[in-house]
Amino acid sequence: MAMTYTTPPPSVDSSTGRALAWFGVALQAVAFVAVWWLQRWNGLWTIGGFFLLSLGFMLLQRRIPSLISFLVVCAALLNAGGWAWNWFQEFAWFDELVHTFTPLALVSAVMYRLWISGWITGIPGSSSFVILATLIGLGLGIAWEIVEATFLNLAWADTLLDLVMDTIGATAGGKFAGWVIVQLGATRDS
Repeated sequence: MAMTYTTPPPSVDSSTGRALAWFGVALQAVAFVAVWWLQRWNGLWTIGGFFLLSLGFMLLQRRIPSLISFLVVCAALLNAGGWAWNWFQEFAWFDELVHTFTPLALVSAVMYRLWISGWITGIPGSSSFVILATLIGLGLGIAWEIVEATFLNLAWADTLLDLVMDTIGATAGGKFAGWVIVQLGATRDS
């Protein structure tokens, strides 16, 4: 199944967006060095992990529009900063921000790839497309909450609120992926 595209608008897929995403990866590298210098060993592992994930994503991301790539790298920056500098404990609202923004970014990338590769056939932005995105995001959120429950002592109220925010972010990610696909003018050739 071949894909055809119209000329993408610069706001969706541009060299500027790609450069900003690479800048985010560079910021993570600088943050890694800063955390190492400050000897914050717990932060070192988390920021190093998110740096490696972002770097790997950017090296493979020619298949993802630059705007989505930028959002994924920003999500990694937020997560890495939250763990490295204890922003989750310092700012009550930060956890909810991350649990909304991260699924938005990740689910938009996943839905874009699934649609472009032909794994899903729903019309981009349609209710079935967005519901699938929401379910994928909720599944990822549940998996993450299991990881958090394994390593952190969290209250059920926090877990439920996180899942609600994950679901909101995933729904927005589905809508956003649909919008990006439409902006790119992607169509399937049968």
